[in-house]
Amino acid sequence: MHQDIVITLSVCAVILTTVLFEYRMQRVEDKCKEIELKYDLHQETAGKDDEIVDTPLVDDNENIEVGAALKRRYSKSGDLMEDELRELSAQRTIAFSAALGHPMDDNETVSEVVMYEIVDINIGEGYDPTTGIFRVPESGVYVFHWTSVTIPGKWYETELNINGHQKRLNSCNNKGENASSNLSCSTIVIAEVKESDIVWVAKFGQEGDYLMEMYSSFTGWKIGEIPKSDDN
Repeated sequence: MHQDIVITLSVCAVILTTVLFEYRMQRVEDKCKEIELKYDLHQETAGKDDEIVDTPLVDDNENIEVGAALKRRYSKSGDLMEDELRELSAQRTIAFSAALGHPMDDNETVSEVVMYEIVDINIGEGYDPTTGIFRVPESGVYVFHWTSVTIPGKWYETELNINGHQKRLNSCNNKGENASSNLSCSTIVIAEVKESDIVWVAKFGQEGDYLMEMYSSFTGWKIGEIPKSDDN
């Protein structure tokens, strides 16, 4: 009997808690609608050059935090606050993609920069097709990917170079006796680079006698920020 009473009281407590929660959520929803109406009123009456609203959009203690959050997020002109603009700016896209416009068939030049002249995308304007060099617009973690294509009986070796330091090699050897079609060779590098660092693809050593145009390409894009502890 005692156990039945305890179970009954527990069930009643759960039901009461649920009812109170739903009631409170309904009040919050109603208050949010009220806040939106008051905010719209601010929008209609405020000038474009007014300062940020200094008073909360609600006047009861229960919802003061909601009003404060809206006040921090918006100015009277409806613009995002300066700190949020900085955050959005830090997340802006940086990417480039370019293809080789002419075949590379010089087997004498050492460390010749491969100039990918056909630019498909260059968000951030970091890549220069006249030099083949990507100058980092802003610090971050980047992905660099390049593809070399050779025809049967030919080969070509390249390297990714960052600030004069070799980061990775790509060897595309299509000289085998059974070679009967083009050979595509790709390499990818993920690296931390700083603003104004320079990145390019170059011929490796004196080896290599043919790099095919149009199919050979160089791309790069930013994927994130450098952790603050590493950004010195």
